[in-house]
Amino acid sequence: MDTQTNSPMDQAGRTYGVEVSGWDGSQNFFVEQTVLDWGSDGIKEVSLGATLREGCMVFVRLLRPAPEIDNHPIACRAVRVVDNQGDGRTIVQLEQLRPRAFFRDTARDMNYSGIKVA
Repeated sequence: MDTQTNSPMDQAGRTYGVEVSGWDGSQNFFVEQTVLDWGSDGIKEVSLGATLREGCMVFVRLLRPAPEIDNHPIACRAVRVVDNQGDGRTIVQLEQLRPRAFFRDTARDMNYSGIKVA
């Protein structure tokens, strides 16, 4: 697997060149280019040189060949970390994080939905 790819997607459409950044297990900031494998079961995994802890947050940005395309990083959580695959790399299973709604927005939506709150 080529971890220094500039191609956004391979021929099968299941792997993407990405940049992963965040803080490793030693609280050191890292930025690394790698490949995101998006399995048919929806599981997203990356292979990293940085050692991460389960539950930590990282940012994943898709690498694109055209610089004029807006390309914002996506916040993800490391849900499974398998250390040292014999080559010193770590396999990390990722899950995209979603912003939480403010309580006032949630309460307002309940008022408009016809739900009676005591």
